[in-house]
Amino acid sequence: MRKKIISVLLALLFVTVLLPAPGTRADGFDLSSLDERYVILVDANDPTKALYGIEKNADAKCSTGSTIKILTCMLAIESGRLDEAATVSDNAVNFSKYNSLMHIQAGEQWTVRDLLYGLMLPSGNDAAIAIAEHLAGSTKAFANMMNEKAKKLGMTHSHFTTVHGKDEGKADNPRNYSTARDMAILTAWALQNETFRTIVKTPTYPCSDITGNHKIVLKNTNRLLLDAESEDGSFTPISCLYKDAIGVKTGDTNSAGKCFIAAASRGGVTLIAVLLGGTLDDTEYRAKSDNMNAKAKDPYNAKRFQDAIKVFDYGFKQMAEQVSVQQLIDMGMPAYFTVEVKNAAKNDPENGMLIVEPKLDFNQKLQIMKPYMDQLAGSASAMADPKIGTLVAPINAGDLVGTVDYKIGDNILLSSNLYAKRSVKEGIISDATAQPAAQADQPSASAGVSLMGSASTLSGEPVKESNAKRIILIVVIVLLVLVVLAFAAFLIVARIRRERRRKARAAARRRKKLQQQRIARQRAAEQDRL
Repeated sequence: MRKKIISVLLALLFVTVLLPAPGTRADGFDLSSLDERYVILVDANDPTKALYGIEKNADAKCSTGSTIKILTCMLAIESGRLDEAATVSDNAVNFSKYNSLMHIQAGEQWTVRDLLYGLMLPSGNDAAIAIAEHLAGSTKAFANMMNEKAKKLGMTHSHFTTVHGKDEGKADNPRNYSTARDMAILTAWALQNETFRTIVKTPTYPCSDITGNHKIVLKNTNRLLLDAESEDGSFTPISCLYKDAIGVKTGDTNSAGKCFIAAASRGGVTLIAVLLGGTLDDTEYRAKSDNMNAKAKDPYNAKRFQDAIKVFDYGFKQMAEQVSVQQLIDMGMPAYFTVEVKNAAKNDPENGMLIVEPKLDFNQKLQIMKPYMDQLAGSASAMADPKIGTLVAPINAGDLVGTVDYKIGDNILLSSNLYAKRSVKEGIISDATAQPAAQADQPSASAGVSLMGSASTLSGEPVKESNAKRIILIVVIVLLVLVVLAFAAFLIVARIRRERRRKARAAARRRKKLQQQRIARQRAAEQDRL
């Protein structure tokens, strides 16, 4: 019996060793590789659900540092008072040196719009207070507005007592608190606002107070958008630039640790990564951070940005699906368009209807995000955005007649020129004038089976007749010939003139020599007489 129990225990121990620790892996992603204590990756269209299981303590209450300025910024934008001038109070600039600041001065007046850039780029706590006091009368009143908005957004585990996120509480008992999931909800809502998106994706922003005397160039602390710089030039900080990044906000306090809420967009999909509590679990950093120089601290500062890149790359890779151009055509993507040609000959075999087609590499592989692949099954025919002007005969086979963009949403997947598949002869003038005016002004197009094209989708300047191209070519050739002849004539005339000048100089030298000889003879004769 004892042996049986021991065998069972050994088997359980063996299984326990083989199984990964709970919460360390998510659909193939190693969560333990992230330094942050609170993590979630979401699609901006569904911010409550973690993508591919990438979440860690996502519903645990924690300090968020300056990332709550996302809410401060949005409330200011919603006020509609961005162009008002706010006067900076003494309270707004009463901070110790351990604060992120816009560096505005008491008594100055700044537009709320410029203060928002100071709030979100360098994470100015002074800008946060100036905004709150101007819009709500006090920071306490503004914080109440923040809590009311948080409730409306469904941020059920959040509470804010300051407008900037600097929290004098402890990491395990913050006064300002939220959760990674709540902050994802907030960020997804904020990214729907165009003004907000413009602000948070700006790398640098020059501005001044309303007098123009105090000028500042604000720099974004988001290292996915702008590389950091060493203040004394003693080292080069780690580069974390990410071409798909579109924002959003950093944070760094003792109670919150190093925080970062990031957003990136690729192929029409926007992902949000919430990374809070970085360095909170790093005992070495917490013990030595006060005495570390900037170079020693930089790897810790860069880690949150590197972790954001790591989860973004993983998420986008999981969401991407490779598809060939031919597969898209099989799904219904238009491969040609039928367009009416004005002034076609009456005996035209297709009654003036011309097929125009792009030059596509049917084996070309494209990456499309899976949410869009699912939509394409029934809407591939709507991918094409052709631009074709009014076509007028004569047209030759192979003539360039327009362009086409193949889009998914607002994103251009590929583009091509459009070429005439056949020639169309010109009809007599009376044929053109006999057509109704409406037809003469508006081109028409139609698509074959499973293809798309209509008059309403065609736009652009009319395409000139092909014989005009020949005339232009002839004129260019004639001009070139005339230029060559003129240059040759210039060289000939110049040579003749040089030869004339040479002969004139030679004649002058001969005359001078003869004159000198006469003078010499005269002098010799005078000598003889004497």
